[in-house]
Amino acid sequence: MTVAASPTGHNLRLWLASGAAVLGLHAAGAALLVTWHDPVAIGEPSSAIVVDLAPFTTPPSDSVEDITPGPKQQEIAAPPPQPPKEEKSEDEKVDVPPAPVPSVAALPPPEPVERPTPPPAPPVPATTAPPRQHVASAAEVASWHRRIVVEIERHKAYPAAARLHREKGVVEIAFSLDRQGRVIARHIARASGYDALDEAAVATVARAQPFPPPPDAMPGDSFNFTVPIQFSIR
Repeated sequence: MTVAASPTGHNLRLWLASGAAVLGLHAAGAALLVTWHDPVAIGEPSSAIVVDLAPFTTPPSDSVEDITPGPKQQEIAAPPPQPPKEEKSEDEKVDVPPAPVPSVAALPPPEPVERPTPPPAPPVPATTAPPRQHVASAAEVASWHRRIVVEIERHKAYPAAARLHREKGVVEIAFSLDRQGRVIARHIARASGYDALDEAAVATVARAQPFPPPPDAMPGDSFNFTVPIQFSIR
């Protein structure tokens, strides 16, 4: 069976209608053969039913068309074929630009130099100022001097021969005392003019010892005095 060129939409409907008619004839022929009961004489050639399946060469008339014409199908233009995507090969290598080479090679940082730790300094002994010495005040010194004079007056004795001859005068006696009030030296600084009175003044200083000691806050190991001893007749 020869197939004609691709039919248009209208011819397609005609082809469908012709195909349906041909199938109906085949079905009718098959039913007729099944229901046929006349014996067929042996030796007689059987009449064959020939069905022409050739397509219609001329389009059937409009009166034969039983199928209600539908909307004409519009030919949809097939989309243009897309070019196949180029898949990158797994073995394809990507060129990576080489890293810039520095003009001067970077030097490693210097290693820290460990400096020896100096030994700890010995502790500085705490210097405490010496206790401030108490200096005897002028009042304390004056009081000590008065007590010495009082002791001299207590031990003064008027010589009898000098009293008998009515000898009188002042003898200045110089002497030195240690811290215990003992007389360590004595002499006449100014004489009275009478030997009896001068000797009586030296003896008075010797009898008055030990004198009151100096104040504790008064520095020195020896102390010098010049005391006038007066001899008078009332």
